[in-house]
Amino acid sequence: MELLCVLAAVAALFCGCAVLTLKCRVPASVAPLTALSAIVAVLTLAAMAGVLYPAAWLLYLLCLAGGVWVAASCRGSTGAAQRLFTPGSVLFWGMALAFTVYFFVRQPMATDFDELSLWATAVKITKVNDSLYATAELGTPWAATQNPGLPLLAYFFQFFGDYADWKIYIGYDILYFSVFAAVVGAVPREKWRVAVPMAAVLWCVPFFFTNYNHTIYLTTTYMTSYGDVPAGLVFGGAVAAWLALRQNSAPKWAVLPILALSANIKANTFVLALVAAGLVAVDEWLFADDGDFKAGLLPRTGFSLACFAAPMAIYYLWNVRYVGWLVSRSASDSGVGETSAPLSAVVVNGMKILLGQPVEGFYAEREAQFRTAMADMGHQFWTSDGKLSMIGQGRNVVALIAIVFAVAILAAASRRLKARIAVIGALSGICFLGYNLMLALSYGFIFKTFQAEQLTDYNRYIYSYYIGWFILALGCLSVALLPQITVKGGADGPTAVFAATRRQPQAAFELFVLVLACGMLFRQGQLILPQLSVLGFADSEFTDRRAERAEAELVCSYLAPDDRVFYVGQGDNGEGWFSAVFDFYPILVDYSGTVTTDPDTGETKMIGGGGELGLPELQPAEGVKSTYYHAFTAQELDSIVRGNGCTVLYIQTLDDIFVQSYADLFTDKLAAAQSGETLLYRVTDAGFAPMPMEVSAQ
Repeated sequence: MELLCVLAAVAALFCGCAVLTLKCRVPASVAPLTALSAIVAVLTLAAMAGVLYPAAWLLYLLCLAGGVWVAASCRGSTGAAQRLFTPGSVLFWGMALAFTVYFFVRQPMATDFDELSLWATAVKITKVNDSLYATAELGTPWAATQNPGLPLLAYFFQFFGDYADWKIYIGYDILYFSVFAAVVGAVPREKWRVAVPMAAVLWCVPFFFTNYNHTIYLTTTYMTSYGDVPAGLVFGGAVAAWLALRQNSAPKWAVLPILALSANIKANTFVLALVAAGLVAVDEWLFADDGDFKAGLLPRTGFSLACFAAPMAIYYLWNVRYVGWLVSRSASDSGVGETSAPLSAVVVNGMKILLGQPVEGFYAEREAQFRTAMADMGHQFWTSDGKLSMIGQGRNVVALIAIVFAVAILAAASRRLKARIAVIGALSGICFLGYNLMLALSYGFIFKTFQAEQLTDYNRYIYSYYIGWFILALGCLSVALLPQITVKGGADGPTAVFAATRRQPQAAFELFVLVLACGMLFRQGQLILPQLSVLGFADSEFTDRRAERAEAELVCSYLAPDDRVFYVGQGDNGEGWFSAVFDFYPILVDYSGTVTTDPDTGETKMIGGGGELGLPELQPAEGVKSTYYHAFTAQELDSIVRGNGCTVLYIQTLDDIFVQSYADLFTDKLAAAQSGETLLYRVTDAGFAPMPMEVSAQ
């Protein structure tokens, strides 16, 4: 049944793509990315307005109506199928259907920390409530302000049936495949020698730029709900789709929803959306379709502005207006308000430092951290210490991308196309420097000191740009390998004369794509074992998560819908608590700690979210328990439990420190928990009383 539910979403998408291709002249290979982007844009606006559920139904009904319309109007037409099934669209629909069935059979689960703390949790909350996760009541003290693009994309594929982790991966992978299709969007059937090896290259991209060691653990590529890879793919895919649209003389507006989606994935990758918009806008403005710069300058200028307006509108509506409201609401509800320096002030003061101008206060204190971060990032880029991709550090990746651009320029059959590709390559290189500056500013003035010292998650942040940069380079190469037709006009007396010249690229350049595909496949085969990847992972990879999920389902069966759970997981580093928040929902797991704000400095201090609970004098000298030790007296813990509105304590893990510290708060001195008779204690006036239950699921 769940398979049919996802196939219904795929069928709706197909109907929408058919309308775009047959009625709007959007190439079949670009239509999936445009359709997905438009769906996300509609769902985002609807969710912000509080009408997500009816809007989703409306989208499905519109797709169905569009499919009926296309089927009725194209009955008996012999050209419809040829327009719908091109090399790129066949690649997309084949991979989409194959992965849908494959994931339904294998059913991978969310396991990574950030999935359980945000990405997968956001999708589950949205599905359960049929409303935006950012407005849901949670046990966490902070507002969930991450951009809703990817969670709402997953919601579209979760709409029918029950929530499931594997449906998230299907939605995200279908987005991947739509980008792949756009890259080969202009390649016709007779150019299969380009399309097939290019498809192999595209398959390798998510692996190639995110893995650098031989696998000894499961590689979650194609099985993750993180936003870093999608952000890079959509950034590059927007430019690749634009190149395919121009090559096919297709409607240019089809790229605008893609640019909007690029701005709706992660707040810190909004700059990638601006880069994509800039590359599209410059290509449109500088290079007129007919070669006459002055002709149509005003419409071209208007469209170029629209390219920037699409992502900026999404950013303003969500990151400025909506997030501003969420943060202020969280602060007024005794939660956490604004926790970092304003972006505008960060940029201004960072530029002052680079220009040798003095800065004051917070920025003067952080200047050394900013400069150190820049030096460390440079070290990661130039030296072998920068473990980044399957070919090593950043300089090697940039060299590979430069080679692809160079081959594309050499292969292009017209001077105009050579110039277009050269401009895109040069500007994207300049933007790469700007993106690195943005990361340095983040490490210097937004991230915590220890994050800057360790360059925490640097690879994840930087490979978003590398992936997108490589994808748009491949898009340039795909177009460069196609024949180009140039038309020159003249006059023969009173008669206008036009001469068309068809220039073919040299066939030798097609061999480069094959060599690139073989090289990437070979290198991937060296580092990624099939049994430790999406292609052949063992069921045992998710044994622990299945056990945790089973225990959560057992515990929830003994709870009322309005219960609020206080989490006790001795020795936890926060992962267990996040897992419980995810698995228990819609039953709320409390932050299980305190949130205090210094009235003088405004600094917020949060103590909770898993960790070791115990009396101050019992804190271990070292180890995980010491690092995550939350020292409360028995009276303080009792006040926290009751003050937070908790009705039940969930004893996930018990140890001697907890028993010695708080046994007197429990009516049975924790005897039932120690003997394995229960995991739950009800909060009563007399104390925390054991709840009878079966614990066989443990």
